Amino acid sequence: MKMLYVVEDRFPPFRADVVELFAKQMTLRGHKIDWVMQRGPDALNVSSPTNWLDNEVYLTPRSNFKGLLGRIMNNFWGMWGDLMILPLALKGHYQVIQVRDKFFASIIGWLAARLTNAHFTYWMSYPFAESKLYQARNRLVPHHHLVWLKGQIIRILLYKIILPRADHVFVQSERMKEDVAQEGISPTKMTPIPMGIRTDQVGKAEDAIAPNAAAPVLLHLGIIMQLRQSEMLVRVLQRVRTLYPNAQLLYVGEGQLPSDRKAVEEEAMRLGLSSAVTITGFLPMEQAWKLVKRADICFSPFYPVPVLLSTSPTKLIEYLAMAKCIVANEHPEQQQVMESSGAGRCVPWSEQAFAEEVCVLLKDPEQAKLMASKGPEWVQANRTYDVITNLVESKYQELLRQTI
Repeated sequence: MKMLYVVEDRFPPFRADVVELFAKQMTLRGHKIDWVMQRGPDALNVSSPTNWLDNEVYLTPRSNFKGLLGRIMNNFWGMWGDLMILPLALKGHYQVIQVRDKFFASIIGWLAARLTNAHFTYWMSYPFAESKLYQARNRLVPHHHLVWLKGQIIRILLYKIILPRADHVFVQSERMKEDVAQEGISPTKMTPIPMGIRTDQVGKAEDAIAPNAAAPVLLHLGIIMQLRQSEMLVRVLQRVRTLYPNAQLLYVGEGQLPSDRKAVEEEAMRLGLSSAVTITGFLPMEQAWKLVKRADICFSPFYPVPVLLSTSPTKLIEYLAMAKCIVANEHPEQQQVMESSGAGRCVPWSEQAFAEEVCVLLKDPEQAKLMASKGPEWVQANRTYDVITNLVESKYQELLRQTI
């Protein structure tokens, strides 16, 4: 298969389902993938096209401006760069033109596919329209009026123009498939592809450790967002410390916006827990995982609003792969994963429920260790990118057998 893949990610990308699934696994299986993506801040002087992991990448322009002006300029340059899809398609003889999480680019990609007799597919990793509308309504972002307008435009483009015309749609989860189907998109042309992990990153059952009740380290891996109520974990820590006064909370990640981090810091200060709460900021993956491996209990909280119910939590799979003790809340995919793996259970979304589950694990550390030890085997069988690539590749093969 020869594919042109247009992604929202900035170059060089880091998301596992971009890097591991497509740039590495699919190309190792003999598929040729060319890419279109916007330059990241560290790639302003990289020539285009450039070679990346034996893939050819066409880079679109990027502005040096900061703040709102910078975002507006980069949106403009991104749309301008997307126009290169058409000439690339005309000379590239691609069998599939795929767009991930981009909307103007999807219209160009669909047109290019029809002019070149290629299949047009769309990869939907997140409900961006719903997310922007939710954040705007709740004023969780600056310039919320502009964010609301952008959310409305995205919603119309996605559900009225792009997805109805796509030959196939890849979604993040079964719940996202159900949600998109309610917008009038046929379930028969959607395939859920969950998040995973590299085979060599999966640990062993013996890696499980009994949590240290004397001075437990509680950890949250990933981006900090008010939309996700990340500051709630500070209040969980306060409850846990009534029984385990030396407990510490570590956020391995950074706020999406400065206000997201500030919300956590202010909550810790309000509760007198500033010395017990640490935010590392963004770290390289390997460095972040070292901290995860040393933690006693890991959190996978997903605030139960509709926009987050369709996600496929990466951090949960990473915790399981590293044989960690986990506290996760009720959420469609988290419940399915925790139940089928036997590595734990999901609790209701509340500070009390989270704190009580932490205390259950600390009270019986050997039982907690036994549950954690079940994670790696389940991940190896169900969520490595070897397994996920089999599913994705078979879907493309099925698609290519169909006539346009």
